Amino acid sequence: MDDGKAFIILSGALGQHLVAGIHGMPKVDAIYIFCGNKARHEPWAKDWPKIQGVFTSINPICESLKKVTRECDHDAIPMSFVATGSDHKNLNQLPPTYMYSVIFKDIVLEINDDDAKSIKALETYCKKQNIPDAEINELK
Repeated sequence: MDDGKAFIILSGALGQHLVAGIHGMPKVDAIYIFCGNKARHEPWAKDWPKIQGVFTSINPICESLKKVTRECDHDAIPMSFVATGSDHKNLNQLPPTYMYSVIFKDIVLEINDDDAKSIKALETYCKKQNIPDAEINELK
């Protein structure tokens, strides 16, 4: 259930205690209260936006679940909107900044450099720049 949504059916008495703990969970999309006394549970259920209603029959819950699952299926269909002038461009092209960052990472990771040689080159450069020996020694 990585990208899925949860639809929960609770009894009225259990729901009254559990809703506060599960209402904030992002995976929980809808909560249905199924009970024998609608009038008793409707007042507290109205305080929670994810509660779809208080039901005394299972049939309306099933109908609501069918509708919601159809909507979820429609939401899961990927869509792309392309401007009419872009039909000449290659739509499979990656953004240049992404490509440059991947190339840079590959180059940096493939460098087989000798650390001692690099430190010696840095030391030589620092001496040419008249950096005090005390600061150069900190680099070593």
